[in-house]
Amino acid sequence: MEYILKLISSLTIAGSIVVGFILLLQLIKPHNISAKWRYTLGKMAITFYIFPIAIIMQWFILLITPEPFIEVVTSSTKPIAHEIFVGSQIGSITEQPISSNLVQILLIIWGLGFLSVIIWQIYCYQKFTKIVNQNLSPLLKDGAIMQKLVYFKQRLGINGTVDIAYSPIIRSPILIGLIKPKIILPISKNLDIDIEMVLHHELVHLKRKDLLVKMLLLVVGALHWFNPFVYILRKDIHIWSELSCDEEVVKEMSFTERKRYGETILSVMAGSRDLPARFCTALSGDGQQLKRRLMFMLNVKKMKKYSIFLTTIALLIIGIIGTTTAVWAANNSPIVGIEPEKHDAVGELSFSNGSEHNYIFEALTPMQQKHVTKEMGYYYLNKEGNVILYTEEIETENVPFEALNTEQKKQVTKELGYYSIAEVKELTKNKK
Repeated sequence: MEYILKLISSLTIAGSIVVGFILLLQLIKPHNISAKWRYTLGKMAITFYIFPIAIIMQWFILLITPEPFIEVVTSSTKPIAHEIFVGSQIGSITEQPISSNLVQILLIIWGLGFLSVIIWQIYCYQKFTKIVNQNLSPLLKDGAIMQKLVYFKQRLGINGTVDIAYSPIIRSPILIGLIKPKIILPISKNLDIDIEMVLHHELVHLKRKDLLVKMLLLVVGALHWFNPFVYILRKDIHIWSELSCDEEVVKEMSFTERKRYGETILSVMAGSRDLPARFCTALSGDGQQLKRRLMFMLNVKKMKKYSIFLTTIALLIIGIIGTTTAVWAANNSPIVGIEPEKHDAVGELSFSNGSEHNYIFEALTPMQQKHVTKEMGYYYLNKEGNVILYTEEIETENVPFEALNTEQKKQVTKELGYYSIAEVKELTKNKK
């Protein structure tokens, strides 16, 4: 349970750092940075919210680190439990800033929120697809529109099957279906749309796997439903997904063709108001962003080499900061345990400065827990060679971290270790 808390905390902190940079970029005028790079930054934030980069890096380092050839050194000292007796009196124990009970409550609240969001999104998606798929009219395979679809698929290098149909329900062209993609066109003859531009737009979304990005964004929303930065990211992704798609579609167009593309967007604008952007891609968008989108599309220019270089460097820096933050968050997330109270009175709990005993992690103070590492601990192995907590049934001696093999080191966490109180006190003294 403690591991889940640490994982969620580290992911939400790391992802929010990247979203923070997105908020800073809002101070920059839209034409100063490519829509493609802004969209890439949003996808980077999704990555940090979902994938435990810090843990993956730690595993990778352990994997590539050669196993040392050293003599196994054992310690004959059994660990001291988190209750310590002096004379006939029992030492008192106080809770750390986050107790086990509080962690359980937090995880229950998080779990209920996670399940609620997942169930609600599944319900909304099924309801949406059921409505959209009603009364569809498939196109003739040898018709003009199907031929144009084949042309643009070949032009964009799309090999999979893409269905296309008319619907009397929708008022704006959309792309739905992560596994079986389908382009749905409105039937109304009053719409002034250029079908080639519509197909090009939706197929660019398909090639870039924008529906997959939106699905991952739904996962982020469920995992981090408590984080306000996630809702900012969701809005940002929907905006820049369309802007970057427009940028890709019109980059080779003349100004006249771009105006025609803008007119196509305007003609279907009203039909997009009730479309859930999180489940599909739509040619039109929110009217509040329409002016910005049209201006951006009409002024798309090829990025200069130095702009590409600077933008790439900026993304690398943000990625490094996000990764560093993930590692920091993983190592500084709230830890659950028990803190012994230190008293000077005779018969009360006290640590001896000269003690040579190994203390379990939970018996250390928060300051000591913060500074110890798993490499400083001693560990017990069962008969199968797996790292476990000490029990009275174990007859083997403990071994230092360096004596473990690569697989055993992967199992080790500092919470499993036993630490020399004298060494830990000396360490924390030097850190202050």
